[in-house]
Amino acid sequence: MKEIYIYAIITREYLRTEDWVPPHPWVALPADAVAAEAAPLPPARAGHARVLNARGDAWEYAEDHRGKAGWLADGTQHVMDTLGPLPEGWSETAPHPSLEEARTAKQAEIRTGYDTALSGVLAGAEATATGVAVGSALMAVSDPEGLEYLVERLTARRVELEQALLIAQAAADPVAAVLAIVVSYPT
Repeated sequence: MKEIYIYAIITREYLRTEDWVPPHPWVALPADAVAAEAAPLPPARAGHARVLNARGDAWEYAEDHRGKAGWLADGTQHVMDTLGPLPEGWSETAPHPSLEEARTAKQAEIRTGYDTALSGVLAGAEATATGVAVGSALMAVSDPEGLEYLVERLTARRVELEQALLIAQAAADPVAAVLAIVVSYPT
């Protein structure tokens, strides 16, 4: 019986140790194995995988960050799925958007919130420009004062949020101030 180390064929990383008996005299080793005496296995090291070198005679340590989530230097989210060091510029915290990106996103959130609130009150109208227009027209016929009151309240809130957005852009940390605006409408 011979002790062998089984490794992953593609990554060549150590998987397990086995006691092995050749099934036939002409079979030396399985294709994904190395004899323990030919390449002694070093101790495990936290955050690393043991990888058999190309010659098959020694184990090397490779950084193992697989499964780790973060952001690449270009700001895209990424989950590590290979052995090796983290890419240059890697960050575990989300990048802050630029003031323009934050402002544009908050403006869209204010508009969408307004349309959604208005369509919700219009009893089933779709939250689209057409849906709101159709719902408004139907409500204008059945309850003109109610529609006017509702539109005034929602419009006043939208204006209040847009003013808060302008004020936030002049704050000491404008991106944080813009992101902190909570978009809500009365129901």
